[in-house]
Amino acid sequence: MPKNKAENQQLKLLMVEDTLSVATLYQTYLATLNLDICIVSSGEAALAHLTQHSIDLMLLDLHLPDMTGMDVLKKVRTQAPKVPVIFMTAYGSIEVAVEAMRAGAHDFLIKPCEADQLRITVSKAIHQTQNAQYDVLGDVSQYQGFIGSSSSMQQVYKTIDSAASSKASIFITGESGTGKEVCAEAIHSVSNRSTQPFIALNCAAIPKDLIESELFGHVKGAFTGAATDRKGAAELADGGTLFLDELCEMDLELQTKLLRFIQTSTYQKVGSSKLSRVDVRFVCATNKDPWDEVRKGRFREDLYYRLYVIPLHLPPLRERGDDIVEIAYSLLGFTSLEENKNFGKFQEEVLRHFVSYPWPGNVRQLQNVIRNIVVLNEGEEVTLDMLPSPLDRFKVASFSEDAIDTFLDPEHSDDSRKIIPLAQVERRVIERAIQLCGGSIPSAAAELDVSASTLYRKLEKWEKGRG
Repeated sequence: MPKNKAENQQLKLLMVEDTLSVATLYQTYLATLNLDICIVSSGEAALAHLTQHSIDLMLLDLHLPDMTGMDVLKKVRTQAPKVPVIFMTAYGSIEVAVEAMRAGAHDFLIKPCEADQLRITVSKAIHQTQNAQYDVLGDVSQYQGFIGSSSSMQQVYKTIDSAASSKASIFITGESGTGKEVCAEAIHSVSNRSTQPFIALNCAAIPKDLIESELFGHVKGAFTGAATDRKGAAELADGGTLFLDELCEMDLELQTKLLRFIQTSTYQKVGSSKLSRVDVRFVCATNKDPWDEVRKGRFREDLYYRLYVIPLHLPPLRERGDDIVEIAYSLLGFTSLEENKNFGKFQEEVLRHFVSYPWPGNVRQLQNVIRNIVVLNEGEEVTLDMLPSPLDRFKVASFSEDAIDTFLDPEHSDDSRKIIPLAQVERRVIERAIQLCGGSIPSAAAELDVSASTLYRKLEKWEKGRG
């Protein structure tokens, strides 16, 4: 039997795509796979690459500037007959697909293709041509719409994967814009309810006098304007997942009815005396501290204990280190494709700004910044002068070489030969960096060339030590 490729050895994928933004986007989609990806923009470049390098898979655009993808395929079949080739085209048709398959294509994708579709197609092609024990997909299913591989997000993925199959309620906390609904959808997608409805209800966006009807539904004539019977979120989610976003904004009186619903799985429509029963899995979220809301009398304690079974905290973007860069590149590729622009990379100084900036609006704010840049500018590279407000006014702290000695000035001591423990030096360096960066931990992390999450962990450790 032929030997497997070592698990830590990356398979080589050649992507032949002449639009930089599309290539960048698809490279980001495939970033979580164990692949060494090379991108070329023409048929000639692809054939030249094949003469010098071996590859395990090719993603081939049908329309190239110098020749057609069909012409490339015919030559690839001569040069590397065993390499699987997946066609990608925005001009898909049954006829073209049949012709490509007859010419030796392994599979066919219509652009723009979704991330999961691309990953699954690539994985399937590799599994069918390599030994099936080689798992190129790895833990991709745990990402479920998220981008990023920081340790804090790995913990989120692990919690989602562990809790998804249970019926236990999950309480998601996190700042606005961290992706709480994406998280709820991820939980639903990997659960055994994934084929059933996912119904989201934003408790903060619905007027107080309408939210009960939105949750439980109403019968005809229940109130002015109720011209027909109406199903509520509870009934629509039967068999699936009910996501209650911004739950702490719900009126206390309705919280009592929600508690009864959770305990008994029964409810009454507004204006009806009939009890209805459903089977739903509860996932809820808030951008506040739920226990603090309990102490302030705005959230029922018994409801808190009913729902706060599996807590899941989404870290703010500023604590996710290099995830910011991954997310920015993904958003740039997607937005450029959507807006028919050519952006595909960031100037290094722009990335430094992104990593250092505190992002009060988190991923949602980053998304808006990227769209602003793409819509209002032209080019292939995002430069510093394209940054919108308030990022254009944000200053990334920097230090001259001459300042290093001052920065690391040792503690005064009568004994000039005294050696200071490394832990104390490290703490002093970090605290001084934060001070020089105006209190910005992400900026200090960028200057110290460590992830922001590392500094947050150390600060938390020191804080506990004082306690």
